[in-house]
Amino acid sequence: MEQKKLRVGIIGVGSISEVHIAGYQADPRAEIVAFCDINEELLKKKGEKYGVTNLFTDVNEMVKMEDLDAVSVCTWNAAHAPCTIAALNAGKHVLCEKPRAMSVAEAQAMREAAQRNGKLLMIG
Repeated sequence: MEQKKLRVGIIGVGSISEVHIAGYQADPRAEIVAFCDINEELLKKKGEKYGVTNLFTDVNEMVKMEDLDAVSVCTWNAAHAPCTIAALNAGKHVLCEKPRAMSVAEAQAMREAAQRNGKLLMIG
């Protein structure tokens, strides 16, 4: 029986995202299906470079995708918690870059969102 691929989105397609993208591309069990970034020019470049056609400038729109299982949060530090919580609340697993959050309260909110939604939250 063939295993279903993990369908992944990348939130924040700047330099650190290259590490995440390479990791997912190296794993035959994963498929990158969406990119999200507030910089439209960079977003379009990365989409063309990697053949990703689901491109978003709004995290909340991307995480509505039904054929999205998990996301990597590769944004600047201050956006880690809001992006992570949005994804978890939309029913997606999350791999978040470090640092986890900007405060203990944000980190606790992230953990609570993962627990409440029964999703995996990992910090890279």
